[in-house]
Amino acid sequence: MTDGPRAWVLNLDAEHELEVGKRYAPTRHLAALVARERRKLVGPLVRPGDVLVTEEALAAGDPALERARGLPGVAWSPTPRALALLRRVGAEPLAAPATEVLRRVNARPFTVDVRAPLSEGAFAKVVATTEPELLALVARPAPLGWLVRRTFGAAGRGRRRLYAGAPTAEELAWIRASLRRGPLVIDPWVDVTVEYTRSGYVSASGAVTISEPCRQDVAASGAWLRTARADLDAATRADDAALERAAAAAGEALARAGYFGAFGIDAFRYRAEPGAPERLNPLSEINARLTMDWPTALEPRAERALARGAPGDPTGGSD
Repeated sequence: MTDGPRAWVLNLDAEHELEVGKRYAPTRHLAALVARERRKLVGPLVRPGDVLVTEEALAAGDPALERARGLPGVAWSPTPRALALLRRVGAEPLAAPATEVLRRVNARPFTVDVRAPLSEGAFAKVVATTEPELLALVARPAPLGWLVRRTFGAAGRGRRRLYAGAPTAEELAWIRASLRRGPLVIDPWVDVTVEYTRSGYVSASGAVTISEPCRQDVAASGAWLRTARADLDAATRADDAALERAAAAAGEALARAGYFGAFGIDAFRYRAEPGAPERLNPLSEINARLTMDWPTALEPRAERALARGAPGDPTGGSD
């Protein structure tokens, strides 16, 4: 692949597709959210000369899509829908992991397994697969309550705060509906003081490239707002070393699972309750895809990392 123009599919709803499979079709509301958020990536990620491929542009017969023919095709996440969209306009998708690999490594229990030996005294993440198991977990005392998250979710979706004790009827309905989708991950709700992120790239041979640490701002809902390079004077050496270990461990675990491509991790400093000392949670999430902070975190290495991909038939791309 050259450093020339590319055809892009910014399928920011990829986690929903991975959860549902072949039956997935975005709701009108979700499609509008995706359209709004992908505009933030035009410029930092989608450069002049690139072609942004969307369902809306195809439906409208946008003549600009003709320029996509023969271009290397890059997806936010190389799901079957994204790869099919690239092929419809004649782009040549980069090689991609199998769909089952994408599902496994983007499911939240994967992060729980990778994080366990790295937690370094931070709170434990626990996976619940049944209703009695979940209810027993959230009944435990917790100063600020519990954060319960579905197997798949991004940008603050698919999560709920529960206070310790018996859930309300509405909360119980959400729990039951969520368990039908897959296991739930339970963390204590904490007061986050600083959010960190690191981006990386796993090559097809398993080599891992990791960015410098970055800070990110997120909304109360968990949705991304902005990313900036971390002020290393404000981060302790111990924090930086822990983040480096977590990012490396995530990349190595992804490679062992058969994943290659872009990824990112989230981490944060927090207080377990008001007045408590700050601690570091070195690994909150693994996102096995491009991330909103990719251009900031890996520039200029981002271009070189993407350039390692080769157009051709993906190894996956089917359900």
